[in-house]
Amino acid sequence: MNGFIDKWLRINLRVIVLTVLLLVAFDLALTRLIIPRYMNAETAGFEVSADVARGPLIRRLPADDHNTLALWKQELAGDNGFKVVFLGDSVVHGGGVPDEDQTIPSYTAHYLRSLMPERDLAVHCFSLPGCTPADTLNILMYIVDTRPELVIYDVNIGWFGTKKVMEHPRLAELSPANDAQTAPTADSREEPGLEQRLQNLVAEHWTLYRYRILLNYLWFGEPLKEKLALKVGEEEAADRLTSPEELYKPWYEKDFSILKETKGKLGDCILDESNQHWLSYLELVESLEEHQIKAAFFMVPRNRTLYKMYDLLDEKLLAEQQEKLASAARQSGIVVFDYTYAIDDRSFTDSVHLTAEGNRLLARYLAWDLVRSGLIRVGDY
Repeated sequence: MNGFIDKWLRINLRVIVLTVLLLVAFDLALTRLIIPRYMNAETAGFEVSADVARGPLIRRLPADDHNTLALWKQELAGDNGFKVVFLGDSVVHGGGVPDEDQTIPSYTAHYLRSLMPERDLAVHCFSLPGCTPADTLNILMYIVDTRPELVIYDVNIGWFGTKKVMEHPRLAELSPANDAQTAPTADSREEPGLEQRLQNLVAEHWTLYRYRILLNYLWFGEPLKEKLALKVGEEEAADRLTSPEELYKPWYEKDFSILKETKGKLGDCILDESNQHWLSYLELVESLEEHQIKAAFFMVPRNRTLYKMYDLLDEKLLAEQQEKLASAARQSGIVVFDYTYAIDDRSFTDSVHLTAEGNRLLARYLAWDLVRSGLIRVGDY
């Protein structure tokens, strides 16, 4: 028996051919079965109920690499119904819940489908933890040619006081240079190096390599650390002081005493041309108007009790700063909802991330406000 195995495993033409065949078979399985089944899992048996504990599966972006974004964009472009796209940071991504059917996009999809059961509604999530206004702008410009009917963005003023313009610099490589119809610039006309050409060639023809970061997330629970470091801003970093096993517990079961060392107030920043986050935000607003895409922005909920406990909240200052952000959006026809104190403090896992119940409540408010504002018309097909 051992001789038979040794004979088959000896490196020769037969072993090489067998290895190639196995790789080809696995690649075909990825392309035609594994990835399509993962991306379309929500179609398998979700039923709308009056008292929903979980919504449909709305896939969260696990990584910021081009191939993963391209797969999400492909799914978005392939939908023929009313396409709703969520943009933003970990608040929309679901930083306070473990599962994809407990997020704001998921519950919003549930409530909108309840209101419009006969309508073909497709909800997509293009948010990432640590997504600054500049990062969000890069994602929008990458998917803008798919023509979504509605874009929903969570406005988190916490980013406007941070130093780093982009937490996901790879997103800047997505657009518009990756669009084949885009006129080449001086930089884009430069010949890529041999290594880059080989990477592009392999990624184009080998599915396993193309989706290596996504697959690592699916199989091992997180993207490759050397390929992706999901970063959060200073405000979010202060919220993530607990161990992973306590991450999703309500905030009042955790110790946030380290916040005593935090200086300043939420929203204490200058919103003018000297602030690159402000400029990116204005460009985001202008891009939505330029491409005639309807949009709704909402101010992210805040745990007032926790902020006040550590003297981090000046409600007047926060209201003034958020009104400036809201006013800039409204001038371009964007509808803005203020959910700063809309959710009970007990429904937070930290100062800004919501529990599943908090996400469900916010999604219910959001769905109703979308209908009341006329952005989504019930019965209008």
